[in-house]
Amino acid sequence: MRARGTGVLLAMGAGAAGATLNLFGRRPPWRRYPWYVAGMVPGLVGSELGGPAATAQAVAAGVALGLGAGRSRIGTASLAVVAGTAAGLVGLHRRSVASADVLDRALVEALGPDAPSVGPDLVAARAPLAKLLVDRDVRYHDEAPEQVLDIWRRPGRQPDRPSPVLVYVHGGSWTGGTKRQQSTYLTAHLAAQDWLCVSVEYRLGPHHRWPTQIVDVKRALAWIRANIARYGGDPSFIAVSGGSAGGHLAALAALSTNDPTFQPGFEDADTSVQAAGLLYGVYDLTVLNDDGRPRLRNHVRANLFDADLADDPDTWRAASPTLRLDDTAPPMFVVHGDRDEVVEATTARRFAERARQVTRQPFGYAELPYAHHAFDFLPSPRARATGRAVARFLQVVRDRQSAAQEL
Repeated sequence: MRARGTGVLLAMGAGAAGATLNLFGRRPPWRRYPWYVAGMVPGLVGSELGGPAATAQAVAAGVALGLGAGRSRIGTASLAVVAGTAAGLVGLHRRSVASADVLDRALVEALGPDAPSVGPDLVAARAPLAKLLVDRDVRYHDEAPEQVLDIWRRPGRQPDRPSPVLVYVHGGSWTGGTKRQQSTYLTAHLAAQDWLCVSVEYRLGPHHRWPTQIVDVKRALAWIRANIARYGGDPSFIAVSGGSAGGHLAALAALSTNDPTFQPGFEDADTSVQAAGLLYGVYDLTVLNDDGRPRLRNHVRANLFDADLADDPDTWRAASPTLRLDDTAPPMFVVHGDRDEVVEATTARRFAERARQVTRQPFGYAELPYAHHAFDFLPSPRARATGRAVARFLQVVRDRQSAAQEL
């Protein structure tokens, strides 16, 4: 009798967990801070780890049956819920796998009908990452302890020609995160193609006010341009990438080439980049959230800016990548999730619409169904496919530039 009760409780728990993962994975019910942050975790697990979660439910159901849960009405009902929610999680897993098709279409948009497909996952992304580290905490400026970067490259490579360079800017709402929280899959795929990858630390708010963050990213770019050849990098091709707040800073760096406002004391340094891969970034700081509330603006005002939008609109607009888009923009590939509860997809759609109107260089936008914020933090098919897609885009842009230089 006691075993049956344990089985019923196990079945009930598995059913409740499955229902929670399905609910938050498919459409977050909480859209207001701080509740959406709590909902992001089950949302990510449901949408990115649907396959393993469904397997865990199947195991739990088997154990519950063995304990006699099927001999109870409540247990039988709970097992039915487990079966239904497990099927739902399998559906979310299939959505994750199908993200490769969305990314393929974005590659075709950007590069034309001969664009490479996302293709199979041939690189073991997680295990060898530590072996890619060449130098840690290399100082790019001496004003603050945060002004350091890490350099990553395939071990043992003796390049007969310099490697193209990826600079990755971490996220964390401009107030947290570290350079260790980089896009693992993107770094692994590019390193396998003999790229040199650099992850950048920068000073954070609210202690350090704007534009400290973008100034540090620009200082890092200037240092990389001047010094990366010593590490085997090619200073003539530097791409920038980042996620969330890092996506904002990467986009702004790509669209504010040599802007003296963001280069105090090093105005003459070349901080241009040749391409950008942007993940769930913030592209317009001046807009309201989808519900008409100023949640994003309030966060930026509290943690970065010293004046409200109404009092200093020029600073807010100058910090918004969408409002800087013009025909000088470099090639860009943008990825966002349509279930992003932290940075709503609307901002990425507007950025893409504007870019398609004004840019002359390759541009692609992939909006991934059922993808939440920071989806690439988990080892899902979608995360791996995104890493491959951005890597393929950057490689083609690099190859085309090299071919044009040889003509």
